[in-house]
Amino acid sequence: MCNFAYIKYMRTNIVALVLVLLCITAKGVAQISHGGSPLPMLTLKSNSADFFVEMPAFDVAEELRVDSLNESDLRGGFRFAYKFMTSLNVKTAGTSFTMADGTKVWRLGIRSAGAYSINVLFSEFEIPEGSQVFLFNPDQTHILGSFTHQNNSKLNILPVAPVKGDELIIEYHEPANAAFAGRLVVGEVNHDYRNLRGAEPGPNLGTNFCMDNLVCDPNYENQYEEVGRSVVLLIIDGTLLCNGTLLNNTERDGTPFLLTASHCLNNKFSVTNPDYEKVAGSIVCFFNYNSPVCSPTMRGTEELSMVSAVPCAINEKTDLALLELLQTPPVYYRPYYAGWNAMDAGVAPYSGIHHPGGSVKRINKYTGALNVASFDITHFKENNHWHIPRWNDGSTASGSSGSPLFDAQDMVVGALSGGSSNCTFIPGHPTLKGPINDYYYTLKDSWAPDTTKEITLKYWLNPKSFPIYKIEGLDPYGDAAAVRLSNLTNNGNRNNIEALKVALPDSGFVFGTNTTNPESFAEGYSISGEKVRIHGVFMVTPSAIGSWKDSKVTISVYNGNGKPGQLIHSQIFKPTYTNLDASKTGFIETDKPLNRDMETFVPFTSRVVAENEFYISYTIENVAGDTIAVYNLKSGESTKNTAWIKRGGEWTEASNVINFATSLFIDPVVQYMESSGENPVGIEPEDLNPAIRVFTGADRKQLYILTSEPGESVQVELLSVTGKLIQTNSFRSNQITLPISHLSRGIYIVNVKTEKTRYATKIVL
Repeated sequence: MCNFAYIKYMRTNIVALVLVLLCITAKGVAQISHGGSPLPMLTLKSNSADFFVEMPAFDVAEELRVDSLNESDLRGGFRFAYKFMTSLNVKTAGTSFTMADGTKVWRLGIRSAGAYSINVLFSEFEIPEGSQVFLFNPDQTHILGSFTHQNNSKLNILPVAPVKGDELIIEYHEPANAAFAGRLVVGEVNHDYRNLRGAEPGPNLGTNFCMDNLVCDPNYENQYEEVGRSVVLLIIDGTLLCNGTLLNNTERDGTPFLLTASHCLNNKFSVTNPDYEKVAGSIVCFFNYNSPVCSPTMRGTEELSMVSAVPCAINEKTDLALLELLQTPPVYYRPYYAGWNAMDAGVAPYSGIHHPGGSVKRINKYTGALNVASFDITHFKENNHWHIPRWNDGSTASGSSGSPLFDAQDMVVGALSGGSSNCTFIPGHPTLKGPINDYYYTLKDSWAPDTTKEITLKYWLNPKSFPIYKIEGLDPYGDAAAVRLSNLTNNGNRNNIEALKVALPDSGFVFGTNTTNPESFAEGYSISGEKVRIHGVFMVTPSAIGSWKDSKVTISVYNGNGKPGQLIHSQIFKPTYTNLDASKTGFIETDKPLNRDMETFVPFTSRVVAENEFYISYTIENVAGDTIAVYNLKSGESTKNTAWIKRGGEWTEASNVINFATSLFIDPVVQYMESSGENPVGIEPEDLNPAIRVFTGADRKQLYILTSEPGESVQVELLSVTGKLIQTNSFRSNQITLPISHLSRGIYIVNVKTEKTRYATKIVL
């Protein structure tokens, strides 16, 4: 367990604990919204637009210029939003009125011309029971909320994710019989000037983009797919982009240590006395953010995210930052904890895996020898970095900081501090190209600079001081790990895909909405003699031509015998991603647009088990026009058809409709199960159940359990990772605090049973 004392900043701070209580749920999503709807547009228009507050203009070109100055040194803190400090409240801005039933309504509009999106921070947020807060754009195509008294916190602040566009409306409803008058103050407005979630490649990386997608590497399947899962994209403090790497430790106990760079957490040393606990608590980690194909580059899945960490070791002199995620990544995230070498440079060739500018994962290659050098930044000690004199392939960019450098044995030997490499020619040097001079801080110099645990790697990665200085990687779920099935990958033609259209002009996608009126589509998987738990499914879709929000898309799972048969699961397709709220103390889910080629992961909301053969299906109910489809293998790329189309209530192989065998880009994530129906470790995987939340305090001395029904009977079981029962307790409350300070360090299973449902998850102490 990491603690919070630092040599440079000696203090005891409860902020991180409060952040945890506010933000962390068992699924890694904190500021939960609670449904409901704002007032209709007719009511909005009755008050014209005089409730809007205009943010001052700022020079976007100058902000981009200032940002570009950082691209030749430290590569972290890739900024995408301009911050306005405000103090907007019901007395100073907006408009108020009372509804016929006595409900008081406050409406505030915020306009920041040219913003791709706006997010706000409520620097004061305390509202009574029965009240609701909504945030939305004027045409109400993007609505966040409602936020209620359940979002109140001891800090009395609330962060909210971005709303698309340059106009944002905040609407507050307070019932006539409210216990007190709500307090709402908008303390920050953040203007997105880079379009963070725009098209690939990432923002301002130029047209000469020399960094290959990770999936393009010829050794991807055999080498980089696994170790690449250890690298995550980080969004820090709501405005900055960096990278992190999950690391194994000598205990091999699955503790989710996260390596990054200290300058990512202190905004390149521009913050005086940074509160590392609070900054670590603001982090959102995106797992498996890869382009699903080599070319064209597509946006990766954003659904596999986790939030918040605690600092373990921060050493500004070496640029070290080792954090610990507050929860173990779920099995269906398919996490991998990279091995490391804290002894020397390892062996060539070397690879750098990173998210430049917040883009999907890229890879660089260097075949030469690593030499120790000094990175010419005043904050760092001398001879603390591995020097890459010139990349053989690729480059780094702003936002790549904290990313790992792997040796030929896939061991991390360092993490990126910065450099001057780029994808262009250097002015004045016509024979010298740009991918030169990058610097990765060495693990060996941060291993044990002294015996102070707050600045050393050794204390955390080798807690028993074994004579070990290097270790291989680890899949924390071992034999029970989840796998991604893919009919496209299995036949070796993953990149030869198309979004097939009906032959007649303007007739739509074959595997989407079209004039032949198909009812459903399905992709089949044969697991002969096996039983699997299906955790969810990846879907790769072309840009939605119409408004997919006007469609109802249902994902279903069928058992089968030669074709789809019995329905065993069904849920609505509603992709979202996790953001830090504008107040930077919580995390919420935001609707995800499908207006570009992209990959989306759909986590199943209940336990789905299939045997021998199963089919993943999607059904589209929509208004006229193309809305959503799924990519398929091109003609001639497969001799076996696995795709199906349903018309008139009957399933037909797609090859009978389009005259060639094909497969759909629908990849399920599954765990193979023993014949008894249990996993190899003997413990059922955790279920998705938002009605029950389980999390630990930042000091790991308390276990917090929240259920949806006050006064219901709740039984809590605590088990070892091998399934041995440690203790069981019964409660009649929907807010439970269970002391766990007596437990030794390790991984535990928490089973929660209520009168209506049950939930299981893992915790790390």
